[in-house]
Amino acid sequence: MDPQVNSSSLSLEPPSPRYPRSETPSPTLPEIPAAELDLTIPLDEIMGLPKLSEPHVEKVQKRASNVMKLTQENEKLKEELKAMTARLEAAERKRQELASKFQQQKSNVAQPDRS
Repeated sequence: MDPQVNSSSLSLEPPSPRYPRSETPSPTLPEIPAAELDLTIPLDEIMGLPKLSEPHVEKVQKRASNVMKLTQENEKLKEELKAMTARLEAAERKRQELASKFQQQKSNVAQPDRS
């Protein structure tokens, strides 16, 4: 045991009359209200940025809606163009096949049978 530590100070005996324990009850603390966490606060408000005016917000929302509509229409037009290109390529192949058949028939007619 450490020689500087008094063994009597480690005992569980009641306090000495020289240092009495306080018998007065601790004061009652006021009731702390529960925290109301509102996580819907916009970032602009947290950052201290000025709020956007309502007409500006409506204008931005309308523009975003228009962009979405145009994007959808663009995708639809791309699909139509792809389908039209496929039909055009098929028609071109068919035309070439018919042209080659016509050439073969023409050459067959020009060369009579030499039997």
